[in-house]
Amino acid sequence: MDAIEGHSFEDDEVEGSEMPPVKLVDGIDIRELIDTSVATFEVNMNAAEEERDDQTYFNKEELLQCVNFDCVAGDSDEEDDKRGLGLTPFQKIAKNMTDLTPDGKIRKREMKPGSGSLVPEGAYVTVHYNAYVEYGDEPYDSTWLRGQPLSFRLQRGYVIIGLDVAISSMKKGETSRFLIHPDLGYGKMGCPPRIPQNAELLFEVELVKFTDNMAAEAFEALSLEDREKADFGLILKAAQAEHVNGNESFKRDNINLAITKYKKAVNMLEKIRLKNEEEEIKQQNLLLKLYINLAVCYNKQKNSRLACVMSKHALRIQPKNPKALFNFGRALLMLSDFDHARRCLLDAQKLQPSNREISEELKKLDKKQKTYEVDMKKFSQRMFQGASEEDKTESKSLHSRRNQNSVVAECQFLPCAIY
Repeated sequence: MDAIEGHSFEDDEVEGSEMPPVKLVDGIDIRELIDTSVATFEVNMNAAEEERDDQTYFNKEELLQCVNFDCVAGDSDEEDDKRGLGLTPFQKIAKNMTDLTPDGKIRKREMKPGSGSLVPEGAYVTVHYNAYVEYGDEPYDSTWLRGQPLSFRLQRGYVIIGLDVAISSMKKGETSRFLIHPDLGYGKMGCPPRIPQNAELLFEVELVKFTDNMAAEAFEALSLEDREKADFGLILKAAQAEHVNGNESFKRDNINLAITKYKKAVNMLEKIRLKNEEEEIKQQNLLLKLYINLAVCYNKQKNSRLACVMSKHALRIQPKNPKALFNFGRALLMLSDFDHARRCLLDAQKLQPSNREISEELKKLDKKQKTYEVDMKKFSQRMFQGASEEDKTESKSLHSRRNQNSVVAECQFLPCAIY
């Protein structure tokens, strides 16, 4: 057998082993093989490198920011090292943790304290996290690397049991580390190739915020009579939950459901009995957000009249709110009420001079107004030449557009209640 640079092909042959499969640059033409019993092909020499690249789940530069060397070496403990205890990295990390469950299958170490109360059962939470396996310094999963936090409802099976329990022990703004036993993670099977069999997991979690969703369900369960007597705190929490649910529906582009959720929250708050100024401030602050969100939704649906109504509600609470002014201006522009639209957009721009969206809307206004004026001029010229049936139709259209200038007055007489 020939040798190449001192290496014999016989060295590759091990008893009981098989040659590993190879990847080809192009597939073999089966017809060529049948007809001639000969087929030409080219081995892909870069296949191994490509496979390694395929197993990289995040951008390498971003990945460096989330590398955790404790997963490889563990927290340094010179005394243990001298005594030769031979602890694994996770065993070293666990020494500085406390048991979160009686059986010790979830352990916790608070890195940054939070504030307020613990997360209530069934809450809707928003978290950032990095997740690691032992001897792996790079996270197998990371919301930070994905560029957005994870939002979900606790105790509904959206995440592994261990993470559900871990987050339930946190407060808003808290950052903590958790070690989770395989029984409460991915079990004996793991989740190859990222998570080995029977793998213990390390999570670094930041609880960004949470909403008490159970309050909304509790409020829904009340009779109409009991709802009127309900405590302000319960109604506010229920409305906040519907607000968050509406936001999530909006993110999923389910605008109709978002509107339903926002309107439900508005109805709760509008009927609430206020005892003092503090309760009124909380009510008005949430109503402001809800009215603006409804204006955004109605603008998205091209329902400009209802967008005007919601914007006006918001501006009654806070006359110089840039978002309310912008959405009012956008709705008025759709109704071709150019003067009032410009006034609203310019007022919004004064409050947020660097906002590109406002600038773009003003450009759109200029373009639409110029087109309108050109159409009016052409129509006026044709009026002297005799009106055809087509001109009469266009006349009605332009007359209708001119009448839109009274839309602000009309909006004032639309019902304030949201049904």
